[in-house]
Amino acid sequence: MCRMLGVVFRKKFPEETLSELKILSEAGLIPGEEKPGHRDGWGIVAFEGGRPRYLGRSVKPAFSDRAYDEAIVDVERLSKPNILIAHVRAASSGGVAIENTHPFIVDGLAFAHNGTVKGMKADPRGRAKGKTDSEIIAHLVADRMREKGSLMSAMKSVVREEIDKRTFTGAVMLASDGQVLVGYRDFSIPERAAYYGLKTAESEGSAVSLFQETAASCKGECSEVGKREMVSVSLELDVIRETL
Repeated sequence: MCRMLGVVFRKKFPEETLSELKILSEAGLIPGEEKPGHRDGWGIVAFEGGRPRYLGRSVKPAFSDRAYDEAIVDVERLSKPNILIAHVRAASSGGVAIENTHPFIVDGLAFAHNGTVKGMKADPRGRAKGKTDSEIIAHLVADRMREKGSLMSAMKSVVREEIDKRTFTGAVMLASDGQVLVGYRDFSIPERAAYYGLKTAESEGSAVSLFQETAASCKGECSEVGKREMVSVSLELDVIRETL
């Protein structure tokens, strides 16, 4: 389980989104858990020269890790336009380890996931470094991207051919190749729809955010991503929405 956000930005990055994600790492509520917080690591990825790179990644809680604050400062130095994906983790599959910490970088893609998909088969090529279903999905998306040449098409393929046939708590995903940010939302338990939420916020000419719970992101036109809806945001801030 986790909280995450993705932002396509052409001007100043809305750093309050990362500050609120830090708060959720300590105080965010988790269904079925008494202790709040997404304390099992964090990661922030952005793009440089068209390739994803970590601004920071740690198994420490974001709220108590100085490196998280340093990563926020580094965001201001990024070239623009750019795409950023950030994630704070509450481990549900795989232990607390750096190789299980989102976002994952696979073949030029950055990928993060909220939820657990059961029965994912291990990568037959042995490329996975950790022990999470999320990393396996990241490799599948990268493989389909090479086949189809479009990140949105790759995500659709993985959803329809891999995730839909399995049992899952949530399949809320963010992925980027540096040219587009793609988000998807699905969940299996109606009572947990809010937890497995995803929203968009559009600030005209400045940024488009896909986020969970980070209310400060909602500056501009804000809307909910529906169940089984996929959203694609280009570097030009063009938004495409499609329900699968």
